[in-house]
Amino acid sequence: MVTATQKTSPEPSHVLGKALLRASERMGMSRTELASVIGRDRSSISRSGVDPDSKSGELAKILIRVYRSLAVMVDDDLTQIREWLSTPNRHTGGIPEQQLQSVAGLVAVCEYLDAIRGNV
Repeated sequence: MVTATQKTSPEPSHVLGKALLRASERMGMSRTELASVIGRDRSSISRSGVDPDSKSGELAKILIRVYRSLAVMVDDDLTQIREWLSTPNRHTGGIPEQQLQSVAGLVAVCEYLDAIRGNV
């Protein structure tokens, strides 16, 4: 008798947690800064992931979107990504890496990058 092996899909919360950790690392954020952005304890992000349907999950998806937008614009050059984040930006009204620490700032930076990428 042949038994079929079941492939189990990874939990969405673990997938989002892993993507979030990777994006924040590539942007030069500490785990403490990341935890502050999404409102979660820094150790719980890697341990239990982030529920995509929670408020933290929504913020995580926006932060990942910021990273992906920057990565596309600068061909994933980490030096340029980090320089962009640390340089005052008159269009976003501040220094993006500092703006990411508030929900309003995170959304403003994301919307700005969306507009730039879409040539709005």
